[in-house]
Amino acid sequence: MDRSKPVEVYRNLHKGCWSVRQRGHQIWHTDFICLKNVACRVSQKGRDRVLRERRKNVHAYIKGFPIDPVVVEDDERWIPITYNPYLYDSFVDNDQQSVLGADYAVMDIESETPVMVIPKEHNHD
Repeated sequence: MDRSKPVEVYRNLHKGCWSVRQRGHQIWHTDFICLKNVACRVSQKGRDRVLRERRKNVHAYIKGFPIDPVVVEDDERWIPITYNPYLYDSFVDNDQQSVLGADYAVMDIESETPVMVIPKEHNHD
């Protein structure tokens, strides 16, 4: 993996882990990854297909630059986000507000809150 290039991370429902793509190629499977300069992407065309066919497909992912693991505890800036194509057209926080990007993301497949982010609006706390 080239850490100077962004990766796209999505939930692999078949393997029960995160799949990591770089430059359009799947390069890794993992239970845990940290990213910086994050964009939360949803393909509307892919979501429309899910809604039409009632079958999931890869159309939503978190894009960012891989970094060494960071600690989430004791930092109130971290918030959980989620995505459900049947309910939302973007990733959302607990208040169902759209989250399009973040400074950092921690993705832990085994956590009760598998995706935690520090949203961009918290830059200047």
